[in-house]
Amino acid sequence: MNSYRLFVEDAIQKYKELPEEQNELYKRKYVSLSPEQLFGIFQVKQDNPDTKEEIEALSKSIFVDSSVKFDAIIWGSGHIVNQSQKNIRIVPVSDISMDVLDRKLYKSADDKLASLVHAFTKEIVILDVPEGQKAQINLLFINAAHPLATQVIVNTGKGAELEVFEWYASSSKGDSASAVMHECIAGEYSSIYIDAVHNEDYRTTVVGLSKYNAFNNATLKLNYLYNGGSHSRAKNYFSASGYEASIHVNELVFGSSKQKFDVSSYLENSSQATIAELHSRAVLADQSLCILKGFAKIPFGSKNARSFVYESGMLLNKDAYLESIPAMSIDENEVKATHSSATGPIDDELIFYLMSKGLPEQSAKRLIVEGFLSSSIGKFRNATAKLAGANLVAEKIENGTFGAPVKLSAENIWVGKENEEDIFKGHYKYR
Repeated sequence: MNSYRLFVEDAIQKYKELPEEQNELYKRKYVSLSPEQLFGIFQVKQDNPDTKEEIEALSKSIFVDSSVKFDAIIWGSGHIVNQSQKNIRIVPVSDISMDVLDRKLYKSADDKLASLVHAFTKEIVILDVPEGQKAQINLLFINAAHPLATQVIVNTGKGAELEVFEWYASSSKGDSASAVMHECIAGEYSSIYIDAVHNEDYRTTVVGLSKYNAFNNATLKLNYLYNGGSHSRAKNYFSASGYEASIHVNELVFGSSKQKFDVSSYLENSSQATIAELHSRAVLADQSLCILKGFAKIPFGSKNARSFVYESGMLLNKDAYLESIPAMSIDENEVKATHSSATGPIDDELIFYLMSKGLPEQSAKRLIVEGFLSSSIGKFRNATAKLAGANLVAEKIENGTFGAPVKLSAENIWVGKENEEDIFKGHYKYR
């Protein structure tokens, strides 16, 4: 217990000492989360913790007229786990040995936000899929009266397959925060598919941290939709460290009102014949702001590696702001790698054309935006995530709202299909 207390004290000290952004490339390009205010949100003690009954009622209202069930619900002061789900364990941090904490992929000294999560995490969610087995897991993360700070550790054995659907919601009456850290190791020949949808309310500051490591012939496919929260910062690190490992990352950001997003993804092809690709798309309305930062690294010795970073954005209003910063570092000759960025306003001529065919202006904009995002939403593996994501997009286009319960309706929803084409097809350098 004393050792764990020292671990927490060290994390708090690191949070106070470290800058908000340590990466030299992005020191002038980031969304500030007001460190003192964020720390204060977590430090304040609530007299009335969330009850299990309140959280269960809230979880039932997440999706309107739906039978979606979650295998685990995690909130700031407790959790609920479906006892029939054998691949989930939730362990108090104080019960985890220092040896385990020392082996974590994230250290408190690595990042200011990592130290924040270490300082305030009470429980760790552990997802284990043994060798050769398959598992499907639905997780709900909620910040309500208490802010949420938790960690998710994922391990898959050789040849295992794991599908995870994560939904992030909130019901906060004052300033709140949701901070979730993922650490994942994909064993040899295993496959991990994660769909994560953020729909927090406008009072919530969102922090997302992750480190993923794929061993020999492992496959990681990750889809993120950032739609909620007032301020959001996501820092994701992906390493294809095993021979012929592949990592496919699909990011969507949809901002409205005065939302601010900072999404940073770092990919590394650490072994031969690996694949690491990043597709980022952002649609911004009103006075929203987004910074997309995609960085790919191919170190010496990673022959026949393929790496791809593509960022694109659409601005629906003149006051919306998007800055995309794709970058690469390549130290090996025998590779195929490229990066690009494209951002522009919504096409006024196309809106005029659709209106000439009888569509109202708002419906024309919705059709264009849904078309822009349809292929990315189509990459979501989980059917609920795919349908809910499309409905969130439609709701924000029509009403500019977020954070409310979602009605799962396929009516007038346009979702594309995932394409298994070569990742370089149509890219400028290779067409």
